[in-house]
Amino acid sequence: MRFSAGSVWENRMTVHYVDTHAHILDESYFDDYDEMMQRTEEAHIDRIMIITLSKEEALKAIEVKRKNPKKFQIATGIFPCDVKERDWDSFVEIAKDPMIDCIGEIGLDYHWEKDKDMQALQREYFVKQIELARELNKPIAVHSREAIQDTFDIMKEHHWKGLMHCFPGTKEMAREFTKLGYYIALGGAITFKNARHAVEVCEDIDIRYLLSETDCPYMAPVPKRGKRNEPSYIPYIVEKMAEVRKISVEEMADAIDENWTRFLNQ
Repeated sequence: MRFSAGSVWENRMTVHYVDTHAHILDESYFDDYDEMMQRTEEAHIDRIMIITLSKEEALKAIEVKRKNPKKFQIATGIFPCDVKERDWDSFVEIAKDPMIDCIGEIGLDYHWEKDKDMQALQREYFVKQIELARELNKPIAVHSREAIQDTFDIMKEHHWKGLMHCFPGTKEMAREFTKLGYYIALGGAITFKNARHAVEVCEDIDIRYLLSETDCPYMAPVPKRGKRNEPSYIPYIVEKMAEVRKISVEEMADAIDENWTRFLNQ
């Protein structure tokens, strides 16, 4: 089956999409937030998980969700590069709020943090947040950059329900994560010319574990690459995933929607 660049927009009146990782409260949206959100309506982005990395962001996200609880879910977490800055007790307090659906994004980032002691502290906080998520019975959304083996080892030892955001590994590693029940979220990178690993992961793993995300305002997909990303660009990502899987956009979007429902209710 072949897909044209415009086919996703021709179908968007009947196809409904999910963005499982969106920083829509980022300052880059301050000047046109309402217009950006209107575009999500026009593109039928029906469900969006707002990622929050501070108590202030989480409180703002709760207000957004109160206005439209069917559309929005909220994740809050201590990002690995922020482990020294965030107050643990304050984080736990907001994480316990019933409006918070997920603990994330949490994990490991050795790209920005080369110091071995700080990497060890990241691992400590990663485990603490997984155990908090278990206590609260909330899934985790995991960030891993240049730390995939350590990430896997921790997620295997401290096994809990969750997803891998912007999956950075090979199809072989993706299989290992799905064997443990973790979902794999793919974003704009799958549309890039050099996106061999993302394409192979999408093609190879059980479709029941695939999710779509933007990670906006970062990583805009082709043909918007280089621009500020936003949830309304999800159709480009899902179209590419459908092309890789050799199924229709509708089938791919429906599968992702089912997976997201299952993820939130596991």
